[in-house]
Amino acid sequence: MGRVSLRNNPLLAALLGTVVTGLGHFYLRRWLRALGWLGLTVAASVLFVPESTMSALSSGTLTDPFSILPIVLISAASALDAYLIAKVRRRTDRFQANNTVGSTGADESPACPTCGKPVDPDLGFCHWCTTEFNVVDVSKLERIDKNQSN
Repeated sequence: MGRVSLRNNPLLAALLGTVVTGLGHFYLRRWLRALGWLGLTVAASVLFVPESTMSALSSGTLTDPFSILPIVLISAASALDAYLIAKVRRRTDRFQANNTVGSTGADESPACPTCGKPVDPDLGFCHWCTTEFNVVDVSKLERIDKNQSN
């Protein structure tokens, strides 16, 4: 049975964005975008929704559905945006995983033993996680191998 990852799950991001505007973006760690959608919802409710509709909603009575249409449209757009961001992010994660994990080509750079990302062997450290590497002289290793085989 296949495992389902909740990391960057588009359906979960859309569901959270439907429940509360901006929550799907918080799940995706897109903080400013989440605050932007939340601010847009508040601004639209202040500017375009009548005060009588807001008081009716806060008291729990039913009201004209067309009067809250701006809030509904912004919430739907936020949920769709969260879904699309998660979908693109998941696709790029899979693409990067397919291109970096298990690559054994001679022309490709070696991977960092700590973070697993490709590194430049001439640097002596990983520029992603700053792990320092022990520099080994290949000619010394060849001499050691020759001495041990004799």
